[in-house]
Amino acid sequence: MFRVQPLFRKSFATTAVRRSLFVDYVNKIQPSVKEITAADLEKKLTSDPVHGPPETLHILDVRETYEWNESHIPNAVYTGRGNLERDIEQLVPDAYDEIVVYCASGKRSVLAADALNKMGYKNVFSLQGGIGQWKKDQKPVVHSSLCYNTRLQYGVADQ
Repeated sequence: MFRVQPLFRKSFATTAVRRSLFVDYVNKIQPSVKEITAADLEKKLTSDPVHGPPETLHILDVRETYEWNESHIPNAVYTGRGNLERDIEQLVPDAYDEIVVYCASGKRSVLAADALNKMGYKNVFSLQGGIGQWKKDQKPVVHSSLCYNTRLQYGVADQ
């Protein structure tokens, strides 16, 4: 007799996702990516209390939108990892400007920094340990009452 198998058995994995392939890949790329510590980034952000950070310093958050909405590093600009390569030239037209990319733990930002290096950007850093380390080191974060899409819709500037 013919037996019908449920669709979900073939459509979705029922075992836990193996993260070792991802971690192995990041670990392979990481030595070619420059990293910056939370303390060193904070120094760059606060070195001139009158004028603020230099215009040639760009802090890019490559996390998901909901992560940005929860909190982000002061002076950071949101650009999701999926749009980074497409949008980078509008965000940072000068390939010699300093770019610091960060994510939650420092893994996605290693991939982002590697991609920017391959595109020709010369001064790209990944924030070591991501915003998780930034928070652990008790560095300041911006909390927003408006989500990213709402700020875009109404033209509300980031803090």
